[in-house]
This record gives sequence, C-alpha cells and structure tokens, in this order.
Amino acid sequence: MGYQPKYDRDARKSNGSPLAAKKKPSLGFILLGIVVVPLSVAVTCWLMGQMLCNVGRPKIAQPRQISDMAIAEQFHAMVGDPLQAVLEGMTASGGAVTPEEPPVRKVYWIEEGAQVAPEPDQSCYGQTTDPAELEKVIEEAAYLLDGQELYFSPDVELFEGSAVNYYLDESIFAVTWKEVRDDAVYTFSEVKISHPSQFRRHLAGGEFGSEMQYHTTEMAQSVNAVVASSGDFYRFRKFGIMVYEGQVRRVNGTYAETCYIDSNGDMHFTYAGELVDGESAQAYVDENDIQFSLAFGPILVDNYQLVEHEWYGVGEILDEYARAALCQMDELHYIVVTANGEGTHYKVPDVATFAEHISATGCKMAYCLDGGQTAAIVMNDQLINRPVYGEQRKISDIIYFATAVPDGG
Repeated sequence: MGYQPKYDRDARKSNGSPLAAKKKPSLGFILLGIVVVPLSVAVTCWLMGQMLCNVGRPKIAQPRQISDMAIAEQFHAMVGDPLQAVLEGMTASGGAVTPEEPPVRKVYWIEEGAQVAPEPDQSCYGQTTDPAELEKVIEEAAYLLDGQELYFSPDVELFEGSAVNYYLDESIFAVTWKEVRDDAVYTFSEVKISHPSQFRRHLAGGEFGSEMQYHTTEMAQSVNAVVASSGDFYRFRKFGIMVYEGQVRRVNGTYAETCYIDSNGDMHFTYAGELVDGESAQAYVDENDIQFSLAFGPILVDNYQLVEHEWYGVGEILDEYARAALCQMDELHYIVVTANGEGTHYKVPDVATFAEHISATGCKMAYCLDGGQTAAIVMNDQLINRPVYGEQRKISDIIYFATAVPDGG
C-alpha cells in the first residue's frame, strides 16, 4: 500500500506547485524603509548642523570634544538601538522578520483498491466520563473541523454509566457517546475525516457475493477501522441498487430507496421507481462518480428536509424496532447512530420518531440502515451500543471510517 503526503493547497500557486508560492517582502526590510532610514537622515542633518555651529572656534576644542561625544551618544540612542533591534529580529527568524503563519499540514489518503486501512495509533484513543474534558480535544481538532460545528457538545448528558470515547490524529477525529431520547438509548459516533478515501465499505470475504458472514467487531478489526457501523446486510435482502467499487452489481429499485456515496464522500439518494434497469443505474453511477451504495432505507433527511413515509417496503417502519442510520453533516463530516434498549430504557422507536431525532442533529442527509439485532456501532474494535438480545448478529457488510496516516506515523 502506498501513502503519499500532499501539501496544503493554500501553500500552492495556481500551477499546483507547493514550492512556487510568491515570496513576500519581510517585515525587517519594511521597517528599514519606513522608519530607520528617514530617522537616520533626520539625525544626520541635525548632527551636521551642530558641527557647523562649532566651526571657527578652535580655542574651545575640549568642550567641543565633549559636545561631539554627547551628539554621538544621542545618535546611537535614536538610530543605533532601533536598528540593532531590527537586525536581531532578522537574525532570530533566519534572516527575515515575518508574521507568524499557521503550520503547513500534510494531507494523507488511502490508496485506491486497498483492502485494509492503516492501523490506528493506540495513543490517539481516549476515554472519559466527563464530556467537558473533550473541550481541549476539540480545540486540537480545529484544523480538521475547518470551521465546521460539531453536533457533540461537552454539555451533553450521558446515558448513566457510559463514557465518551474519542480518537484524534492528523487525518481523522471521532467521538462516540450515548444519551437517552424518548426512553431509548441513542448511540452517536461523529466523525470528521480529511479525505474521502477514509469513508469505506467492507464486504465479508472481501468481494461481492461472498457467502461469508461475520460480526461487525470482527470485520472492523480486520480492516483497521477507527469507527465502524453495521451496513445494509445486502446478502439477506435483495432489493435496492447495489453498487460496489463503482460498478452496479444488482438492480431492484421498484420499491426501495437507495443511498450512494460518491468520490467526494457525499451522500446521494434515488427514490423508488427512479432507476429500474441496469443501464440507467450504471449511467447514474458514472455521472455522479459513485463509489458504493447502501440498499435499505427509507430516506430520513434529504437536503436538510425531514422525509415522511406512510409506507415502505422494508424495515417495518411503523413498528418499534432497534434502528440504525448514516447521516452526513457537512463536507467529510458524518454521524452513525443507533437506537437501542438498554438498562431501564427500552422504548425503541418507529421510523417516524427515529427520523425526528436524526433530523434534530442538523444533518444534511440521513438514511436508515438495517436495524434490529444487526444495528451495531464499533470503536477501537469494541462494541459500543447494546444490540437486541445483547449479542451481535453475523452479517455481510459494514461501513467504516479509517485513519489515513501510514502505519507507525
């Protein structure tokens, strides 16, 4: 696997070279031009005037000598000291005084076709029972968030006995927590990545159509996921449009809504009946540069608008079941969420209630994944939520978020 650091695009010229940025005049030369030089000229004129006043009086040479020394001292104070300060500043900065600039950070990505992501750095994981302790971590993640707002808040009221888990390195920030909504326990994992290649899909057996099935934790560990979620269990139900590695593998879009992930990491939707044959489906995939799809549903939020359903062909939307969803908050910014029963809170939601709580996150797009015993969220190879019956189900696929920093940093 190859990993290639890039330079931040802000350090590039229009030709793309990171070394071609135009050199700006230093602060030291600006100071020389607008302060020191005019001051030197003024003091020199004054000095010459003082010397002319003493011309023609040779008998008082000793007083003139003392006067000349005083003039020299004044000249040094007015010109020499400021000039020395400028020179010292230039020396300390390697020859030029320049304003402080933010560090240039490398951008990493996972090579196309890689089956396994780089291994996360265990020192980058953390856990706390006090959400307020995340304030410092969020400040450190500011360069990744790039002005985007987190849904997670240090003021969140955690589900009793639970903790906040987090991970932060140069390429990914993830925070996972539990809270109670309508007497159900919602597990949220919010993730911000630096490159689309870090949002990935893994099929059990490593290929489409494999009959192998594993627990979500097993698959997450096998591909080095920082955060993973159960997917759509594509081998169990054969509806929707299945896209894997940019190719349409199955078309059954008459009744189902499908979620697609493009090469920029953005979510797209098609509704029931929009794509019903392989030719039109592949044309859609090519036009939108789709990398993979998820076929379960229904759509919960489309372009910030809550989507209501009176009927949907799968997922028992009117009944109360454990639920799971994928949400996009902003560019390369996501939340995976489950709603389960745990402790004394066992009122799991129907889809309408679940959608309302998902919409309350402020997400732009949201889509239901397979729920029930399938629904699972994993971080650092550990199951975070409590599945139905307290045990994971073996399934055929996961989605996950990975670090792009090469093994060993």
